[in-house]
Amino acid sequence: MAARKKTVAAEVKSAETKVTDKAETAVKAAETKTAPKAAPKAAPKDAEAKPAAKKACKKVSIELQYADKCVDVASLESKAVAAWAEATGNAKTAAKSINLYVKPEEDTLYYVIEGDTGMVEL
Repeated sequence: MAARKKTVAAEVKSAETKVTDKAETAVKAAETKTAPKAAPKAAPKDAEAKPAAKKACKKVSIELQYADKCVDVASLESKAVAAWAEATGNAKTAAKSINLYVKPEEDTLYYVIEGDTGMVEL
């Protein structure tokens, strides 16, 4: 029976060691989680001095061809904005919202600019 008491005592001591080790590991993990993080390094001043690179935008050219006529879409926009500016008295640069409608069979360009409507003959 004495041998059994020694093995039981050894098992209890082993279990206590395991529990203690787990508790110490948990405490260390908690300390690392709650430890204040180091402040992020300041960005180098050279990076701030450089201007941001501009993104290249695509330039698309559309040409409308009908009944032996050839009309560039950019010219349609400029004609519509010019007609709108003349009709309303606004500056051409004030036109932000522009919708164009081309009716080739009528040889006419209809526009809606800033809520104002109108038409231009092509």
